[in-house]
Amino acid sequence: MKRAFLLCMLLAAAPLSGFAQGPPSAPLAGKLLITGSSTMAPMVEELGKHFRTRHPGVVITVEAGGSGRGVADALEGKADIGMASRELTPKEKALFAIPIARDGVVFAVHKDNPVGGLTRAQALELFTGKIVNWKALGGPAARIEVVTRTPGHGSLEIMSPYLGIAPTAIKAAHVIGDSAEVIRLIAANRNAIAFLSVGAVDDAAQKGLPLKSLALDGLAQGMVREQLGETIDASTSSNEVTALVESFQF
Repeated sequence: MKRAFLLCMLLAAAPLSGFAQGPPSAPLAGKLLITGSSTMAPMVEELGKHFRTRHPGVVITVEAGGSGRGVADALEGKADIGMASRELTPKEKALFAIPIARDGVVFAVHKDNPVGGLTRAQALELFTGKIVNWKALGGPAARIEVVTRTPGHGSLEIMSPYLGIAPTAIKAAHVIGDSAEVIRLIAANRNAIAFLSVGAVDDAAQKGLPLKSLALDGLAQGMVREQLGETIDASTSSNEVTALVESFQF
């Protein structure tokens, strides 16, 4: 089941302060605050480092906190750019979303977990507390430790519709916001399971962390299907885009 989601950038509605605005040839200087999706944050930090090699007068701060924060901060003018790992709702359409990549959401476990895959029905029973032991799925006799995400995180807003349940119906041993914290927990706990972006799992594995994604309904890398629509956005809603914000995004 392949499921891709967009990685985008969004621009904020109010005029942005603190930027040196001059003629097009003037060096860029000022500050950019970018907040939101913890899935996007590492990538945007790298983009920021590259941007600063060309524009050393710009200070870029990237703060995670979930897609909900990114959208809210962009709408309220608290951040210059927001990041979101889900589609915008009709109430958020004032934001201007700029897609920058695609990713997917997978079920992730410790690489030493012998379970290789799940069906959608098994995933539903696992995350709602009806399956509580890995033995029921062909694994060891050990209690399953479900990890879910705090409200406002894009992966949660994708996974709960996929499972057909409200986020509050997930029976979790751990509720975590930041993707990096989820990765650290999975790497240290052979009995844990979480949902994460494909990019986050692959990046962790390439760095030597003991993570793997589970097959889903027989497909080797079981991404949740695209119609569930996780969009990662850097948010902006204004017709008044400063030269600094415009240069960073375009």
